This record gives sequence, structure tokens and C-alpha cells, in this order.
Amino acid sequence: MRTDSTMRMERIERLLRELRYEVERGMLEDEIDEEIRFQFIVPISKKQPDGVVVCEFRTEPMPRYYSDLRGQNRLKIVKHESAQDA
Repeated sequence: MRTDSTMRMERIERLLRELRYEVERGMLEDEIDEEIRFQFIVPISKKQPDGVVVCEFRTEPMPRYYSDLRGQNRLKIVKHESAQDA
């Protein structure tokens, strides 16, 4: 049986795949600008005492040879560590 945290991460991964598709299609079809920035702050951090978590998504044009991301997913999900994993 899947836990709530597993279901949440699966949903986030699905949404990020959808975001990638929409961004790529929007740029290829010249419907959106190549420079996008979306940022928000989660007001609490479990790893940083008295800290916050900054979440950011941004796009920026760059020369093809400059990017070391070719062949990789540009949106990367870092493994979620729950209290059980620690």
C-alpha cells in the first residue's frame, strides 16, 4: 500500500513532467517567452533551524554547447527523505 508521502511525490513528479511538456511546447510554438521565473518560499524547514525552503523554477536561453544538461532531465527531483528514512 502506498503511503501519503509516496502518493504526494508521485503527484509532484507527474506535475513536473506536465510542466516540462507545457514549457517546451510553449517555447517551440512561440507562445511563451524563453525567460520565465517562478519563486515561492515554504515558511519552515526541517533541516535548517529557524529556516525556510526556497523553491524556484527558471528558464534562460544559453548557447547549446554551454549547457551540461543535454541528455538529462532538466527538472530533477531530489529523493525525499522522510522521518522513517533518517
